[in-house]
Amino acid sequence: MKIRGLVAVTALALSLLSAPASEARNQPADIFSSKSISQITITISDKSAGKIARAPKESVPARFAISNESGSLKYNNLPVDFHLKGTSTLRQNPSLVSSRPSLRVKFRQDGAIKLPFLGSMRSLTLNAMTQDQSKIHEYTAYKLYNAMGVPAPRVGYAKVTVVIGGRSYDKGLFAIIEPYDDAFLERRFQSRTQHLYEPCGHWTDVTRPGTSKGTDNCDNAVFEVKEGWKKVPNKLDLRALSSIQKLSDNAEWWTAMDRYTDRDEFIRMWAVENFISAWDSYSGAIINNYYLRSDSMGVFTMMPTGADETFAYNFKMDATSIGYPLIYDNFQIQTKGRGIMFTRCLNYKPCRNQYLDTLKTVKEKAASIKLKDSVDKISAVLNGEPTWAQLAVKNWIDMKSKDVDALLLKYGR
Repeated sequence: MKIRGLVAVTALALSLLSAPASEARNQPADIFSSKSISQITITISDKSAGKIARAPKESVPARFAISNESGSLKYNNLPVDFHLKGTSTLRQNPSLVSSRPSLRVKFRQDGAIKLPFLGSMRSLTLNAMTQDQSKIHEYTAYKLYNAMGVPAPRVGYAKVTVVIGGRSYDKGLFAIIEPYDDAFLERRFQSRTQHLYEPCGHWTDVTRPGTSKGTDNCDNAVFEVKEGWKKVPNKLDLRALSSIQKLSDNAEWWTAMDRYTDRDEFIRMWAVENFISAWDSYSGAIINNYYLRSDSMGVFTMMPTGADETFAYNFKMDATSIGYPLIYDNFQIQTKGRGIMFTRCLNYKPCRNQYLDTLKTVKEKAASIKLKDSVDKISAVLNGEPTWAQLAVKNWIDMKSKDVDALLLKYGR
């Protein structure tokens, strides 16, 4: 073994040995607990901080510590690599000192030594929630997605401190988001994953899959391949999904969708997007914040991301749609066009009826899992009494449930 690798493994082993014996029983759910807030400290050098300022999306080495309030979770001095996340924050001020960017942390784990609190995961996303005043949009949204059988991340919370050259900076509350990676895919799917795709920007739809070969990143592509490129270095599965969107006959399209997608799961995702007002989504106004995962047979599942901008009141309702918020007042976005698969669904009665029926199921599921009660519980953990923004989430659930009832009555469902 190389000396560098030996040092890293030795450091990791010492951090495990210094932890309490109870940690061996820790499961990943500990960091996604809704009952407590973890404490995370990330330590880097001045040199690494300078590199981040110049190239915020390039990884730098760091030391990572995490603990929880009960004392059952405590790790120190873990070797990691991390980089900054986000678009608007990084464009304006890519600094760990004067801004609060989101972070992606990748743990350096040797094959013989595992971190029990991570389980099979090798990385975590720390979301600064700068666009979510309630701090509970992702927690609440992903809870509903998962309850509806749409694969979505688990969410926890942590107060984050960044130490740069010995100087500490309190960054405040972050959401711990389970990343879409090979560990997530292995946990959530029984079948082998062929590819995991992420669109490279707003208004990116399957009608533009990119070349069948070429690169796996966003430099020269429309969709980035997040997983599977090394084993299958092409996008033939995505191009097949794209090709069926050209079918002019809706009945043929509907049948083809059953061959190339988990059709019911796609509709469940769109229905949840509607219920939580996910305007920045595939079925929303900007065709954004979704992943596409294909199995070995080329059958796709759709998964949500970017759920911080949900449960919003500042929308007008597009009268030409099936009760879906479209126009964002501040941005003055007119009908730019939603995802083609969702649009075709609304224009084909069998699909539209299934979508409407699924909206009813979403409303009923929100009630059966006591989604409003979960808002109260997580609010109590985060800040004691619910804030106005957290109460607004509860009000939205009530209002949207009534909207769904009215919509179903209108269309005779």
